[in-house]
Amino acid sequence: MVNGTSIRCDLAESRPDRVPVAVTGVGAVTALGIGAEATFAALCDGRNGIREISAWKAAGFPVTYGGVVDGLGDLATDPLYQRYRSRKAVFAARALEEALAQSGGPAHLRHGRGGIFLGIEIGRPAIARMFALFQQAGTPQGLDATAFGERCFQYLTTGEVLAKQPFFLAGLIGRLAGATGAEARSISNGCSSANQAIGEAYRKIAAGHLDWAITGGADDMVDEYMAIGFHLLGALATGLPPETASRPFDLGRRGFVLGEGAGLLVLEALPRALARGAVPLALIAGYGAGATAQKITETTWEGIYQTMAAALAEGRCAPGDIDYINAHGTGTAMNDPAETRAIKELFGAGAAQVPISSTKSMVGHLIAAAGAVEAVVCVQSIRQGRLHPTRNLQRRDPACDLDFISEGARFRPVHRVLSNSLGFAGINSTLLFAAPPG
Repeated sequence: MVNGTSIRCDLAESRPDRVPVAVTGVGAVTALGIGAEATFAALCDGRNGIREISAWKAAGFPVTYGGVVDGLGDLATDPLYQRYRSRKAVFAARALEEALAQSGGPAHLRHGRGGIFLGIEIGRPAIARMFALFQQAGTPQGLDATAFGERCFQYLTTGEVLAKQPFFLAGLIGRLAGATGAEARSISNGCSSANQAIGEAYRKIAAGHLDWAITGGADDMVDEYMAIGFHLLGALATGLPPETASRPFDLGRRGFVLGEGAGLLVLEALPRALARGAVPLALIAGYGAGATAQKITETTWEGIYQTMAAALAEGRCAPGDIDYINAHGTGTAMNDPAETRAIKELFGAGAAQVPISSTKSMVGHLIAAAGAVEAVVCVQSIRQGRLHPTRNLQRRDPACDLDFISEGARFRPVHRVLSNSLGFAGINSTLLFAAPPG
């Protein structure tokens, strides 16, 4: 029952007005591993991806850990990093390589109408580089513009300046994929960015406007600037060991842990994918998005309910058809009870039977890329029939009393999945994934 209407889940035939949309490739880079398979295996094992950042601890930072990607070696030697000084560019490029290879290679992108839809955040210079600039041009009265012009350009490169722009990542991914002429969209809506990018790409294909899309997101939020900013908002966990710092739905939770990485998906019209011999990994069957327009840091259960209900309605599914929910599950005082209540209100008596888990409990919160990595996780869950646990759930909050898979990975058939992303200003979104036909 959604919005008072009884609906039946019949993904293949119930929407003759829409083109079925398949996922044919996925790629991921996270603190748990390089690659979608490695990340998902580590999640199912319940491994911790949160590390202590020794420089932050030595400097006396209030925040001393994060979900840092360390499986790519020394990024300073990477040509892409040398050109753009952007960690997220390297993450996105590696995830793209994996997703395209799984989809059959980039050659098929030369045919049909395509798009690049990415969740992004605006770039910012590293604190150390900003400090160097102000050392050269700062005065007690403020910035000396003449000194800045004479002394500071040595600290900047054209690539670095470009990498801070909102259009950069979509342009880079399009160029690396050889996707000449593809429509490009960059969506920056905080924690909901990647989920919305995937949803908008899905709708373009479903409506027949595009044949394929590369979509997802990348972010590199583990830096001093963002750590201090989120700490001032009271959003980050502090005072806990790194391995237990991210603890969604637990009574002892203290906030979220920043993470970094990328998740990318190749979407196609299902008939096109089948015609070229591609293997559909999953379908995207519904999408809901909205903003509650409340206080900038406020999350309401009503807004979460609305986007989940909208995704179900678009996919013509009932709540009872859902086999798993990948929760936003940040570990903040406000988010976790609100998401729990929204699920209970929508699913009614059946809420207790739906398995739910939080990917952020192991990789941290990737902000603009969070929904992208979690979308990859949902596809892997459908493919493998496995649900990863929520790590560090030891003392259940009475307000979070659903099945958050605290005991370890669970094996079961997974046909339909919801994935929630909830952002500041009540900007929320939900994706509905389904098993492919056959």
